[in-house]
Amino acid sequence: MTMTQRPQTGLTLKSLSGRGDSARAMSLLFLLRRWREKNATMVARPRAPADDASNTSLASLAGGDLAERFHSWRGRSGRRYICSVFRVEHHTEDAGLPDFAAAIVIAVKTDIAGNRQVVGFCQCEHGFGPVARAAFVTAAIAAGAQQWHVHLLTADPQKRRAAIEDIEALCRPTRELLPA
Repeated sequence: MTMTQRPQTGLTLKSLSGRGDSARAMSLLFLLRRWREKNATMVARPRAPADDASNTSLASLAGGDLAERFHSWRGRSGRRYICSVFRVEHHTEDAGLPDFAAAIVIAVKTDIAGNRQVVGFCQCEHGFGPVARAAFVTAAIAAGAQQWHVHLLTADPQKRRAAIEDIEALCRPTRELLPA
């Protein structure tokens, strides 16, 4: 029986007898980092081409019950921002916009063909006042908003601002909702 030869990577994990589990974990992390540095071109995730659609439904949910509940927006950088979709409900308080403390809200309108167009952005933070929120909701509805796209996966205020600028570079709002 012949055995298949694996290519040599030059990376080995030596026995750490006498050391605790934390030392082993650190060694594994170090080896993983070295492997990533050596093979960065092999594992780099490809970015979307610049002419790729800036907003699309999620292909993985196509045809399912959740397809209309999630949407992705692509920024100039090629990053995708996955959003939960909520309908604008004129008869409810805040027009159906969920109350999230750390999120990006994209007010969206759709045309007859179902194409989505950005109406405006809102960066919600802890302490975001009800007056500012009401002003955004009122301005978005006046501009024709039909959906709220809420992105929750951005870690801090600076990254949320950068994400808005990234998306806005490809999907300019139809007009400014609130004065700067």
